[in-house]
Amino acid sequence: KDGTLLIDDLNDGKMTIPDFDIPTSSYDIDKFTEKDGIITYENGQSALGINVNQNRGDIDWVKVKESGVEFAMIRVGYRSFKTGLITPDSKFEENMKGAKEAGVDIGVYFFSQAVTDAEAEEEASFVLQQIQGYQVTYPIAFDWEFAIKDDGSINEDSRTVNCTGEQITGFVDAFCKKIKKSGMTACYYADKAMGYEKLDLSRLSGYDLWYAEYQKAPSFHYDFKIWQYTSNGEVPGISGKVPINIALKSYGS
Repeated sequence: KDGTLLIDDLNDGKMTIPDFDIPTSSYDIDKFTEKDGIITYENGQSALGINVNQNRGDIDWVKVKESGVEFAMIRVGYRSFKTGLITPDSKFEENMKGAKEAGVDIGVYFFSQAVTDAEAEEEASFVLQQIQGYQVTYPIAFDWEFAIKDDGSINEDSRTVNCTGEQITGFVDAFCKKIKKSGMTACYYADKAMGYEKLDLSRLSGYDLWYAEYQKAPSFHYDFKIWQYTSNGEVPGISGKVPINIALKSYGS
């Protein structure tokens, strides 16, 4: 009656979450299995992927492909959490070319610090312009996160510090709506806290969720299409740690 739902979360126990009238997760948790740090889903469509940005340096995409990686979410650019300026990812073109030549399916994402719907729309326009000429078969994703300090607290100096859940939902919707109108697959990135405590998921049900939870199996109550299960993966061809994902929907070429 109060718009909430009591659930028994696989990883966090009993929780009270918003009760949205949207599709719920139907994945069989027992079918997620891990071997050598790689999680697969044995009960349907799945594909192994990574997400990369300029901080990963030079990537040997042939080795990445040979290791079993099927898709990559490549950062197009980002907005500064202080100045608000949009900056292209310095490795975007190199990564797009390398992934394509190696036969890795491509999705892209933008790291947003938008504080208005207009800025989110501007970011979508920027992404659509930058990907012209590339074959993008995986989603175009909107990644909005609070700027976090080393101690895990929100950076009070960031331009986004006072953004409300209603506003953030609007930013996601504005970006994804423009992407979807272009004929591309729109997607947004969120972890459990963002999904339950900030976003109005009922407004975003027309877009795919790229869900982040660093566990052996995902426990989000509502439906999602890509699961990022670690930020500390190791992949041949990439120096340092890299986030690893599993797509649970057929996107690829």
